[in-house]
Amino acid sequence: MNVIETDVAIVGAGPAGLSAALEAAQAGARVIVVDEYSKPGGQYFRQPQARFGKVNETVLGKSFAAGRKLIAEVTKEANVSLQTGTLVWGLFDEGVLEIEHENRCERLVSKRLIVATGAYERPIPFPGWTLPGVMTAGAAQTLLKAQFVLPGRQILMSGTGPFQLPVSTQLLKAGAQIIEILEAAPAGDFFRRFPRPWRHLDKLHEAQGYFATLLSRRVPIRFGQAVVEARGDGRVEEAVVARLDADGHPLPEQRRTVAADAVLVNYGFIPSLQIPRLLGCDTRWDEAGACWVVSCDQDQRSSVPAVFVAGEITGIAGHRVAVAEGRIAGLNAAADLGLLDASALAERLRQPRRERARHQSFADHLKATFAPREGLYDLVTPDTVVCRCEEVTAASVQALAAEWNGSLRAIKQCSRAGMGQCQGRICEAIVVRLAARAARCAPRSIGRDTARNQVKPVPLAALAEPVAEP
Repeated sequence: MNVIETDVAIVGAGPAGLSAALEAAQAGARVIVVDEYSKPGGQYFRQPQARFGKVNETVLGKSFAAGRKLIAEVTKEANVSLQTGTLVWGLFDEGVLEIEHENRCERLVSKRLIVATGAYERPIPFPGWTLPGVMTAGAAQTLLKAQFVLPGRQILMSGTGPFQLPVSTQLLKAGAQIIEILEAAPAGDFFRRFPRPWRHLDKLHEAQGYFATLLSRRVPIRFGQAVVEARGDGRVEEAVVARLDADGHPLPEQRRTVAADAVLVNYGFIPSLQIPRLLGCDTRWDEAGACWVVSCDQDQRSSVPAVFVAGEITGIAGHRVAVAEGRIAGLNAAADLGLLDASALAERLRQPRRERARHQSFADHLKATFAPREGLYDLVTPDTVVCRCEEVTAASVQALAAEWNGSLRAIKQCSRAGMGQCQGRICEAIVVRLAARAARCAPRSIGRDTARNQVKPVPLAALAEPVAEP
């Protein structure tokens, strides 16, 4: 097994990871960036596969051009090695990453580590959500950005938050029909005035562009509504839509049926914390975001010496905050290695710190406005499958939670929820919420399952390679 050494190792090649790599490398550090996907960029800066020689930038949006520019800058840096298609699957020794690339395991040793693993979408299951054609909005965006594949032709959007707007716009420009956009929040909340709007004119202009496109295509936005059931023979053919009360509870007397060949759902995002938790980084409960995040200081330092964290794992805040945090982490990592003196560090930190503060204030407003309301979890009926890998229903989870006073460990051991290939990424958040309801306590009181190696499945052939003697 090969052992690779570098000054700074970065996990994640999204906005935060790439920005951190650029700053650290320009300061003189040797940097290795690893990312499990075949192309760098993460979800926001996602780039098409290499086989697409010519792309329609109008469909991909401004994020494509911005991502291509940042990736090009990182790629030109002689001090940066960008290793895509590389999975960080485990951590056994302090500061040593176990990685796998092309069916071969290696070890990555660094003096400083920056974790920027991003986030994944928050699921709120409902009857029929396992039907083909029902997927998250982010998954549909990935299909479009990376493969130029539409999830369907007649698409119904449902969820909460502004993420539905860019996804809908991109799908429209690619030739799809957006039947409706269902926003769980009331219109008054969606358009609530945010603090000091003059500081965020760029975001207002961006939103104006989305609304202009939707208006020109006559796409209706229905506030206070959500999909409560998907139906179809072998794939989704129609969806049941319900009006919601102020707390998100679906009203049974106000329902209608909408024909669609794709239903895209998004209820926000959850930080991907498997690797920082394996490293031993402290975490905290983010009440506004209703999720756990990694704790860090103003320099992006975690509780573990030599480990920095940046991007969505410190709190869902969007790509602008991720870029600023990545730059701050990269600069401080380089300073730790003696590559920047105090005055040079302070000068170079001034601008990203200012940008982080400005964009964080807007992110905090969105987080408070679009946190999933408690009533939305009424969409999960007793027969709804909540753990797709092991086919565990909500009724099973609730019964075990009542019997074991909400113990997540007992629920997992008795039902196998969270033991499938996704290792709880899809189901843990909803299992915790159901357990909290049954135990009549706050979700944070339920806690989380234990972080374990392997983070994701690794071929046995790769694991069988012997470790070289020192």
